[in-house]
Formats: sequence, C-alpha cells, structure tokens
Amino acid sequence: TAPLGASAETLSFTLENQTPNMVVQVHVSPADGGKSIELLRKKGLFGGKSRQLTIDDGTDACVYKIRLVFEDNSFEDIRDKVDFCETGTYTIDD
Repeated sequence: TAPLGASAETLSFTLENQTPNMVVQVHVSPADGGKSIELLRKKGLFGGKSRQLTIDDGTDACVYKIRLVFEDNSFEDIRDKVDFCETGTYTIDD
C-alpha cells in the first residue's frame, strides 16, 4: 500500500463549531493553489455542534486554506493553513 499522502487521498476530520453562530459553508482549497470545494453541502452546522467532514478533491494535498461562511453572511478566512493529514479535529471558536 502507498504511504499516507502518496496518492490522491480522501481526508476526514471533525469540524467543531464552538461559536454561537451557525456555519452554512466550509470552503477548503489546497494551500499551494487549486480548486476550492464546499464541504457542508447545504447542511448547516449549529453552534455547539460538530460534524465529520471529508475532503475528496482528487489531490494528494494535506495542507488546506479554509473559508467559513456564517448564517449572517459574514465569513472568516483562516489565516493558518491546516494540515488535515495531521489534524483529526478542527475547532472554530470566537
């Protein structure tokens, strides 16, 4: 078998929403450039809840940029790139 990250992989992680606001979209794109994909698929994530999400973009990327869109149409671009090959849980907080 190929080592992790050696070929196109699906990456799964748990997104924890520790804000009081519902997240309505989670966009991820490979940190080195590439197509953005939306992970929530029209299923919002309420404050205080968590959900297992899967990145299946056909690449072997581990490190992603993230944009969160909240129910009031505000958004947050995560400045720190996230290595989902190393991270099993990602928490959003205030």
